[in-house]
Amino acid sequence: MASESVKKNQIEKFTKTIVIFASVSLFLLIFGISSINSLIARYNYQQKTIDLQKQALNNLIEDNASVNSLTKSYKKFISPKINIINGQSNQPNSHNGGNNAKIILDALPSSYDFTQFITTLQNLLTSQGVVVNSISGTDASPSSNYSVGSGVNVIPFQFSVSAPYPIIQKLITTLKESTTPIDIINVNITGSQNNLTLNVTGQTYYQPAVQFKIHNITVG
Repeated sequence: MASESVKKNQIEKFTKTIVIFASVSLFLLIFGISSINSLIARYNYQQKTIDLQKQALNNLIEDNASVNSLTKSYKKFISPKINIINGQSNQPNSHNGGNNAKIILDALPSSYDFTQFITTLQNLLTSQGVVVNSISGTDASPSSNYSVGSGVNVIPFQFSVSAPYPIIQKLITTLKESTTPIDIINVNITGSQNNLTLNVTGQTYYQPAVQFKIHNITVG
């Protein structure tokens, strides 16, 4: 009987040892799998981060090269003494003067300013020696429907001036050469050769500036 009791105790101890060993082994297995999954996830995250950093670096290198190329092109663009509308580059205050960069910026303003345009038109007309009878226009605010697509908006206007024929002829040429974009929609001329009245309906344009946005990228 004593021998059987000893064997039974030994079996119970062995069973407990096996259960403990199995429990520890299972815990270590689960911990190992969890650790491996965590390491794999961290590796994938770091790999994505490294790939994005490489892409950003390549983009930066390309952008830097583009900046250098753009700078050279810009300097070449503004270097001619005669601008693209046959004005003097060193005379920015004349109706068709200024370098090519100024011409382009004035040609399509990036902000809406109805009052400024009317003032510019008034100065242009009076500088040509005509008598300004009237200037009017439509205050086409950015919220209005005066648009020609691609973000370009229209500012309609009308004016009436009086002058002899040669001056009227010169004024029409000046309007065509103006750095401010002016489309003449309708022209009506009345009177004698020595005293003509010119009535013009036209429109100018502006395009809101492009907004560049920087986005954050979440690496998952």
